[in-house]
Amino acid sequence: MNPTAPNLICPECGTANSIHQVECCHCQVPLLKRYLWAIGSSLDHYTVGELVGDRYLVQGKHLLLDLLPGEPAPSVDNTAQLYRPYLRLFPKRPHVPELFGTLFLPEGELLLLEHVPVSCIDIADAKVAPGLTHAAPLTLIWEKANLVRRLNWLWQIISLWPALAAENVALTLLNPQLLRAEGSLVRLLQLQAGNNPTLADLGKFWQTHFSFTDQGENFQQAFTILCQHMQQTQDTPPELIRETLETLFQQALDHLGYEYHYDIASRSDQGPSRTRNEDKCFPDYYLTNQSQVLALVCDGVGGHEGGDVASGLAIDILKETLTPLQLLEMSPATVEQAIQTAIHRTNDAINQRNDTEQRHERQRMGTTVVGALIEHAHLYLAHIGDSRAYWINRWGCYQLTLDDDVASRDVRLGMSTYHQALELPYGGSLVQALGMAPSQHLHPTVQRFLLDEEGILLLCSDGLSDFNRVETYWRQYLLPVLQGQLSLTVAAEQLIDLANHLNGHDNVTVVLIHCRVKNAAGVIDLDYSDIVCQGALPEVTDITMNHVAPPQPSERELTVSQIGIPPKPQPTQTSRLQAWLLLLIAVGIAAAALGFLAVVTSINRSTEGVESSPSPLITPQ
Repeated sequence: MNPTAPNLICPECGTANSIHQVECCHCQVPLLKRYLWAIGSSLDHYTVGELVGDRYLVQGKHLLLDLLPGEPAPSVDNTAQLYRPYLRLFPKRPHVPELFGTLFLPEGELLLLEHVPVSCIDIADAKVAPGLTHAAPLTLIWEKANLVRRLNWLWQIISLWPALAAENVALTLLNPQLLRAEGSLVRLLQLQAGNNPTLADLGKFWQTHFSFTDQGENFQQAFTILCQHMQQTQDTPPELIRETLETLFQQALDHLGYEYHYDIASRSDQGPSRTRNEDKCFPDYYLTNQSQVLALVCDGVGGHEGGDVASGLAIDILKETLTPLQLLEMSPATVEQAIQTAIHRTNDAINQRNDTEQRHERQRMGTTVVGALIEHAHLYLAHIGDSRAYWINRWGCYQLTLDDDVASRDVRLGMSTYHQALELPYGGSLVQALGMAPSQHLHPTVQRFLLDEEGILLLCSDGLSDFNRVETYWRQYLLPVLQGQLSLTVAAEQLIDLANHLNGHDNVTVVLIHCRVKNAAGVIDLDYSDIVCQGALPEVTDITMNHVAPPQPSERELTVSQIGIPPKPQPTQTSRLQAWLLLLIAVGIAAAALGFLAVVTSINRSTEGVESSPSPLITPQ
């Protein structure tokens, strides 16, 4: 007699469903299919289709399907050094997978990760996991990507380097098995611990595994010189390599004739259970074919008729301060500082209003904010509170911001997993919002992204994002926009209706920004499905079960981490970097710098006369 087929339990209504179903047969809600990456050799004792721990169905050598996604995650010993990098790198989602829990089996321990970039290579039976066949090893798809996409991938890798090095897992970035891509996004399959490599090692790895020979002699020569510089120059700051890659990225955009157009649709609703709407957004109308974008969502909190005042005040000040910024004429550091200043100015204004109206404690009004500032390929994202930003492309839905709540703070400090922290009292309580404290205690998060693909940036209040509605329904409501089957305005209206119907406990606001990208050849659309399933990589080995502990943070670092930002660099580090730059410019890096200048000059001639700001690794004229 054949064994009973395993069932997937719907977390919404508890109904048992076939694992092949997309929606629950009872409540018609899309089924949550949580695929987990298992690290540890004990899974070798199980075969595909076998049940592990009465909860997890084996889908491949390292892959499990959680049949009870509504049940609490297994606990994690937060004192184990093995788990600490995943917890402390929690803000690096979606690049770094999230620690789900630990499964103890008679054969040994398994470390479970979720939100992993899995491909057909990792799945024994691709038919049972069609949603996971989109990721691809970076080294396999490199040749299918164009010049812009390749430079964006390298830019993301060097951007991750300092954070991974701080946790002694930078070796991950030199392992071809672990470097994956989903569209333009670099993602890591798991972390590899060990003694940190140097930037010279990274330069050698890049030179060995990547090339630009098919993209023109000039760019290949520039890339070769950059890799050689990384290998030959001591103590090169990663930021200088990042700036150099960004300069080449901009040159590549001009060289290939990239054009960017943005459509914006927004909606805000008080919801079925509220008497007024304390959410505000900008713009509050439909815009099309924009080259520059400022978009804001604020969710007011606190006091009688205070939340809507605070959110409205925040929109007005941020709009007035940020609209004049011309991103392409400013350095990234200058733009980020301008955004920080604007947020602090807004915070001071709301604080002053609270003091003038003699509001105290819970009567003080405040607001969350999530905002996007975009020009051409450059996206700056800032937030405070629990209003969120998501990036949706045809590969997936990715949460870009990290809530300023107690649960996220505990994860960043390495105290517990996010699932565990949310179960604690006040786990969802905010630790900061605009207007609730003086600006010296406010630490907004400002992130920067390079865009080279079509996608949708969603900004929303928690009236929509609560209960994982965005992650559950993006395929139904946002993917059709990218497929040309649904207008942006209709999608915004449908998301409001979805939030009111399934959540309904709060105001809800959404701003949708559709990024449309073209180059001289037409719409950008990288397809590597024919490569992904060839299984050309060796199977992934268990390489993270031995961990080298990173240096323990000082008391000052822990204090700053609790309020949301990393510690500021010491003046001696800044002085050393400035001295290095002065020496670099004075000496000109000898022949290497001259060669690099010649390459970039020739690239400039091949573009249509468009000038770009020189990188610190390129000798200025």
